[in-house]
Amino acid sequence: MEGGKTKLSVAIIAKNEANSIDRCLKSVADADEIVIVDTGSIDNTIEVVKKYTDKIYTDYKWNDSFAEARNYARSKCTGDWILTIDSDNELLPSIAYAREEIEKAEKNGYKTISLRITLEKGDRFSHYLPYLYKNDPAIYWKGAIHNYLTEDDKNMSELTLRCWHSDSHQHDPDRSFRILKKEVFSKPELVREKFYLAREYYGREDFPNAVWWYTEYLKISNFGAEMADANLMLAKCYWYMQKGDLARAFCLQAIQLNTNFKEAILFLAEMSGPINKNRWLQFAEGADNSGVLFTRDKMEWTKDMYDKQFKADSDMSRYKAIQEEIGSIVGEAKVLDMGCGVGELAKYVKNYSGFDFSDEAIRIAKEKGADVWVGDAYDKANYKPADYYVCTEVLEHLDDLKVITNIPSGQKVIFSVPSFEDPSHIRIFTEEIVRKRYKDLFDIKKITQFNWNKDGNWDKNYGFTNSYILLCETVKK
Repeated sequence: MEGGKTKLSVAIIAKNEANSIDRCLKSVADADEIVIVDTGSIDNTIEVVKKYTDKIYTDYKWNDSFAEARNYARSKCTGDWILTIDSDNELLPSIAYAREEIEKAEKNGYKTISLRITLEKGDRFSHYLPYLYKNDPAIYWKGAIHNYLTEDDKNMSELTLRCWHSDSHQHDPDRSFRILKKEVFSKPELVREKFYLAREYYGREDFPNAVWWYTEYLKISNFGAEMADANLMLAKCYWYMQKGDLARAFCLQAIQLNTNFKEAILFLAEMSGPINKNRWLQFAEGADNSGVLFTRDKMEWTKDMYDKQFKADSDMSRYKAIQEEIGSIVGEAKVLDMGCGVGELAKYVKNYSGFDFSDEAIRIAKEKGADVWVGDAYDKANYKPADYYVCTEVLEHLDDLKVITNIPSGQKVIFSVPSFEDPSHIRIFTEEIVRKRYKDLFDIKKITQFNWNKDGNWDKNYGFTNSYILLCETVKK
């Protein structure tokens, strides 16, 4: 501590990170000291980091141990506190905010500060790890991979490390897998390494080996959050191996360990019959993920993903009955389609116009003669006057409550929502969930259920099925 000011060091280990590390270093440039340990770069990583620091160490020989490398970098830090960050991470919101968190931690006697770890793309994955810690000899890294500090005060902060996928991983894509296998076979007493080895097998869709290692892990673990996650992953393995009874049993065990585990509840709903599914979906609405090891909430798909989807499959014929129903409801009225898909609704609605942020969907719809344009559902400028607003399969893909604020009071709105899981669905619905979620936003006049028939179409006259779409006739309050 110099002149009463707490000195903050940043510790980074790097190898061939020229394409990532500049962004990382910009986010921590205001730290008092940046220590770089380069473990053998052959690109221009060194030239990039020289713009930010002269404390660059190139003498460390990589030994397939992240803890060893992190501790070497830590040993070169002279600050009162150390922030460990990877080259494909950036600190949010700022070093200044980190200093505020350090000040609070010191007042409260904490030696570590946990940061929220999130992915830039993909699922809304997040968990907390103590990557900001006091420079104390008793605090150091352990574990060759998925390493951890010897001390963790569970002192959560709003600091975030946002991660992306570094190009350098292409040089050694099996590194984690290799290290984990070496660790568990050479040190049978290790616990969490078995959990992470199981995850590696799961990611490779080697479900029998994933089952083996999750089972071995659960025999010796006493970490409840991790055990709940292992049980859920066992359920997924068995489900993909077409062993439904075992899948449901392990999923129930995950929920028993943590009744707020939303992902587990939703997965059990998918594996259940119609009556139980609806009940589990209701339970999921109240689950807040407290105590969960990893939250893997779905994120909104990007425009590029929808463009690829429509290029691969633009056939919307399975929705014909739903579109015909909407046509019969609106008659000669003017319709604005919020998320036009490929403009198929124009076949059943005379006074049709709509928007969609997928370039490919708009291109196909225009080829069919529909009045459509590229537009974002969050942009109020797209909400042109119409007798009806229609959004078929839109509200499950995005921040529905934010979108609904764009709709004027008194506007007639027809929307559809699904009951089934899909890679692009952020949420799924039952009628009870629709009425509860939107009770303050819509006056719901009628809900019609379309079930998935044996011909692969949505059909309101077909008997009840586990997968269905609810078509809702409403007025915005």
